[in-house]
Amino acid sequence: MDRRDYLGQSMMTAAVLPARAAYLIRTGSHTGFRRAVQEASTRWGGMTEPILAVPDDGEIPNELLETVAAAKVEAVVNVDVDDALAQRAAQALGLPCVPIAKIDQAGAARFTCHPLHVNHPVQPSTLPVVAVSGAPLWQVAAAGLLNEDQAAELRPTALAVRPGQPDEYGRNQMYGATHLQSTIAQFGEHRSSAIGTLPAAVWITDPDDIEDCVAFWNARALRPVSHPGMPMLLLPTGEVQHWLGLAQQLAGMLARPAEFAPDVMLLSRNVPQKHLHEIAEILDLQRTDAEVKISEQFPTPALRQPPFTYRTGLDPRTWLLRDREYGLPTSFDVHVFSGDTSTLRFTSPVHFHTQGSWALVRLWGSPLDGLPRRECVASLVEPTAQWRGDSIQLHTRAQNDYTFGLTVPTLAQATEAVLEEASARHALSDKGKLGIALQSQADVAALLEPGVYETVIALTTPRSKELLRELQKLKAQGADDDAQLVDLASTWGGRAERRYRPITKLNLPPQRASEAAERLCELGWAERGVETSCAQCGVRTFHPFEQTQRRPVCPGCSAPSRYESTADGLSVFYRLDSFVDRASDQGLLPHLLVIAALTKKEPNSYFLPGVDLWFTDESRGEADVFGLYGGRVLSGEVKTSASQFTTGQLTHDIELSTRLGTDVHLLAAVDTVSAATREQAAELCADAGLELLVLDAKELRHT
Repeated sequence: MDRRDYLGQSMMTAAVLPARAAYLIRTGSHTGFRRAVQEASTRWGGMTEPILAVPDDGEIPNELLETVAAAKVEAVVNVDVDDALAQRAAQALGLPCVPIAKIDQAGAARFTCHPLHVNHPVQPSTLPVVAVSGAPLWQVAAAGLLNEDQAAELRPTALAVRPGQPDEYGRNQMYGATHLQSTIAQFGEHRSSAIGTLPAAVWITDPDDIEDCVAFWNARALRPVSHPGMPMLLLPTGEVQHWLGLAQQLAGMLARPAEFAPDVMLLSRNVPQKHLHEIAEILDLQRTDAEVKISEQFPTPALRQPPFTYRTGLDPRTWLLRDREYGLPTSFDVHVFSGDTSTLRFTSPVHFHTQGSWALVRLWGSPLDGLPRRECVASLVEPTAQWRGDSIQLHTRAQNDYTFGLTVPTLAQATEAVLEEASARHALSDKGKLGIALQSQADVAALLEPGVYETVIALTTPRSKELLRELQKLKAQGADDDAQLVDLASTWGGRAERRYRPITKLNLPPQRASEAAERLCELGWAERGVETSCAQCGVRTFHPFEQTQRRPVCPGCSAPSRYESTADGLSVFYRLDSFVDRASDQGLLPHLLVIAALTKKEPNSYFLPGVDLWFTDESRGEADVFGLYGGRVLSGEVKTSASQFTTGQLTHDIELSTRLGTDVHLLAAVDTVSAATREQAAELCADAGLELLVLDAKELRHT
C-alpha cells in the first residue's frame, strides 16, 4: 500500500512547443539578416523568432526590448555582432547568449526541431517557394532562405521547396505557400490577449531595404498564430505594377467579416508617402482618414466589399505587443503526492512524424498553485526545470507520449528553499518556535473571531515586560520609598501563578466575552474553573473543573475553604493553557493573528511566525513573518502598536525584505496604521521595487 501523502487526483495541463530564439545582427548588416533568416527557416517556429539590429553602442532600443518581451524567446543568438556587444545586449534583454555556430549544440535555443518533424508527411500539390542565394532581401524576409544543400535535403520529403518567380514571393504569402510559413505547423498560442480581427498589414519596401525587411519580419513574428486576425504580407516597390491579377488576389484576401476598419494598414519605414499612395492605387485600395475600428460588430455579418480602404502612418505594434503564452495544450489527470514523486502521463498535443528531435514541455495546474516562481523551487520539482510564467518548463525529447516523474513540493519545502537561497543561514526565532507549535495544535484562524484575541490578551499573565514597565514608571515618578518597591514585589513575586479571570473582567460585552472564552476552551487554549479564597491565609486559588472537590480545602494551608459564588451560583473563571500563556506573554499572538488574516486572504499560503537570519557579510536580521503568500514571497514586521513604525524602523524592515528578495513587504499592527505611515512605507517600497501590504485593526479585529 502506498503510504505517501496522497493529495488526490487533480487536473493539469501541458503545452508542447519549440525553444525559440532572437537573432542579434549588426545594424544594416545584409549578411547577418540573411544568415539569421536561413537559420530560422530550419527551425520549428522560426517565423516567430525576432531579428534584432544591435546599434554600434550596444544599447538596445525600447522597441526591440518590447519585441523580445512579447515574443517570449528562450535565448539570443549572436549572428555577426561583436562578442562584447552581444553579451551586453543579452544582459539588457535578460537572456542567455550563444553564437550561431553553436545554436544546435549549446544553450537554451537548441531544444527544438526541424519543421520536417512537425509538418504533415504528405507533399502539397504546389511546392512552396523559398529564397535562394543572391535573392533580394524582400524575398528572403517574405519566404525564408535555404542554401542549395538545405533545399536538396528537402526534395524527397514533404517539405520539398522551389525557387519562385518574383511575383510568387508576393502572391504565395496570401495562402501559406512559402517555406517560412511551414515553420509554424503545430505551433500556436494557448493563451493570448490579442484583439480579434484586425486590418491587414501590407508592408511596402524597396527590394533590398534592410530596415524595412527587419521591421516587417519582427511585426510578423509577433502576429498571433492560433488566431490569424491580421493578414500580413511584404511587397516590393518597382515590381507590383507588373504582377497581373495581384489586386484581385489581394481583394480575395481582404473579403473578411466586417468587424473592423480600415481594410488595410499600408506600412513602410522608408518608402515615401507618395509612393505608398501610388502602390495603393495599383492595388485598387481607397484612401481613408477615418479612425481605426477594431472588432466592432456591425449590424450585418456580411463580408467586406470593394472598394477596400487603407490608411498610412499607423503602427501595428499597438495590437501586436500583446501578452501571450505559446504552445499547443492538452489536459490530463494526475494523482498527486505532496512532497514526493507524482507520475504524469499524457499524449503529446503535437504529433512528431520523426524521432530524435527536442522540444519544450510546460506544465501547470492546481498542484503547482501557491509555489513561488523561483528557480530554487522549480529545481525541487525537477532538477533542470525552470519557471515560465505560471508553468514549469522541461527540456525533453520530442515524443508523442510523455511520462514524467515530478515532485510537487509542499509549501513548507518551498519556503525552506527560498530561505536557503536568500540567506547564509536561518533558523526559527524563539517566537517562531512557539508559533509553529501553536499552529500545529489548533487553527489560528480562530484569533480573527470576535473577542478571541482580546480574551487571550486579557487572560495573559503579566511577566517580564509588564514588570519592566512598572519599574520604569516608578523610576519616572522619582520613587525612592521602599514601601512602594515592597508593594510591587508582593504583587509580582507570585507571578508563577497564571492569571485567571471571570467573564466580567475580560473587558468585553458579557455575551461576546462568554463566547470568546468558550471558543478558547474548545481550541484547548484555555480551561474553565472555580476560585477558592482562603479565610485563614488569604490565598486565592484557581481550580480547574476536573480538579474540584466536594469539600474544597486551601492548597496553601489546607484549611477548609469554599468556592466563590454569586446569587446565580458558582462563579466561573477562565485560565489560559500554560503554553498559550507563555506564547502570548512573549508577544507571539499578533504574529499568529496576522498569519490568520493573510491565510484568509490567500488560502494557498504558508508562513513562519518568526525567523532569525544570517547573511554572508556576517550581518543579521529577524523577520516577524516570512512565507509564501499566494505564490509570492512575503516578509515583514508586526507590531502591537503602529506608533512603533518609526522612519528608522520602516527603513530597516524594508531593507531586510529587499535583501531577502521578497515580492511583498508586510507592515502590520493590531491597532490603526496612520495615513502618514502608510504613505512613507509605500514610498520606500516603491523605491525598493516591492509591493506593500498593510494590515491593521480594520482587517485584524472584529470586536
